[in-house]
Order: sequence, then C-alpha cells, then structure tokens
Amino acid sequence: MRIDEILRTAGFPGTETEVLLSSLLTQERTWIIAHPAYTLTRAQEARWNGWVERRRKHEPVTYITERTEFYGRPFIIRQGALVPRPATEGLVAVALAELHQPTDGMTPTDAGIVALARTLRSFPEIRTIVDVGTGSGCIAVTMALERPDLSVIATDISDAALAVARENAALHHVDERIQFKQGSLLDPVSDLLEPFLLVSNPPYVPADRELPRDIRAFEPQEAIFAGRDGLDVIRPLVSQAKEHPFCAGFVIECEETQVPLMDKHR
Repeated sequence: MRIDEILRTAGFPGTETEVLLSSLLTQERTWIIAHPAYTLTRAQEARWNGWVERRRKHEPVTYITERTEFYGRPFIIRQGALVPRPATEGLVAVALAELHQPTDGMTPTDAGIVALARTLRSFPEIRTIVDVGTGSGCIAVTMALERPDLSVIATDISDAALAVARENAALHHVDERIQFKQGSLLDPVSDLLEPFLLVSNPPYVPADRELPRDIRAFEPQEAIFAGRDGLDVIRPLVSQAKEHPFCAGFVIECEETQVPLMDKHR
C-alpha cells in the first residue's frame, strides 16, 4: 500500500489519516504529504489495517497512536486516562497566572468552558501545586515544567490513570518532583502543612448530556460525567478546599453556566 492510496481510500478525514500515518511511520505530517509514493512494509501494512479496524469502531485516534500533544509537548495517552483537550491548556495558563497574581474570576478557555479562579487565603508565597484528578498527568507535568521551582502533588482515584501520569512524568524527567497519590478529591493531602494552589479538571458534564460515540464508548466515564447538573464532584471539592487550612485558592475547569450554581452554595 502506498501513502497516496491510503489517503484516498481510508475513509477517514484527511487530517485523521495523516496523524495515524505519521505515528505509524514515526514521521512528521509534512513528510507524509511530501512522500505520496512511499510504500508500507508488510509489517507496517498489517499494523495499519489493525488501526483502521479500531478507528472504524470509533476508538479515538489518540488511544490508537497512544500519543497526544499538550501545551506544545508530547504526552503518552492510553485508555483509562481522559484525552487532554485545548480547554485544559487554558486552565494551566490561568493557574500559572494565578501563582503570579491571585485573582477571583473566570476565564473562557473554549466554547462554554471556563477556568474558574478563587482566592481563599493569603500566604507570603506558594510553592506547591495540588492537581486533583490528574488523569494522564498533563496538568501536573506541565506545571512542573513551567515552574521548576514548584513541587507538585497529583491525585486520582484511578490506578490506570496514575500509571499513565507516572509514565508522562518520567518522559519529561520531572518524576522526582511530582508525588502521585491515589484517593478522592483532597483526601490524599488532608495532612499537607504547606500552602498550595489547587488546580483541577474534574468531571463536570451533566449525566444526560449526549456526547459523540468515541467519547462515550472509550474514554473513562467517571472522569467526564458528574451527576444531574455536572457538579457532583466540584461541589465537595470546593468544600474541601475551603476547609483545608493551607489551600490558598483554586483554579477549576467547568462550564460557564455552572459557576452561578456553585456560587449559590458558597
């Protein structure tokens, strides 16, 4: 099979096919486009056919290639960890700004999605980040890379997600600066005695929301859905943040329409 034949007959959007081929052949997409006559080896063709079958069953491209990009860096991603999305890159940007200048407010990060920042307590300086629901570890690893002076604690209830997060920390050589802890919400840091900023992309999608089949069938549902109004995780997380004597504040990803519902319970 030649590259031009695959691009013609794959039956997927051109960009998807290029991304899959790029990963298969370990080449940039520009190389794929520039070498239409390249012929796959038998081993490459067999692997390609397997990938095509998986994609036709709606498995996300990211899980097939086991690679994604976040904040301009490569990350490993496997089933069991949520696929990182652009809105969460915006969350990281707001968290970095919050460390420099604490504020209260919400910043749009995607259509209908915001990063909500709240200051809870004043401390001379914050040197610790707590990433709740770390998933693939994209937030924790990025914060550690962007701020080498900080220590990071990453928590998740999922063993599978924590395994992926640890892989990504090792990939980017920050595994010695990130503590990984299993547990729910802020329970794993209940005894933390130093000021920290809580950063989280928790599940916040209402349970009855219709989502594409590839998301519903393959991504971890416990990392997406959170009750009738999508706040079943955020409400107790915010409550624990307010009660923790060393939580300086939080930056949380959620839907813009959920902010007034949260504020009603402040």
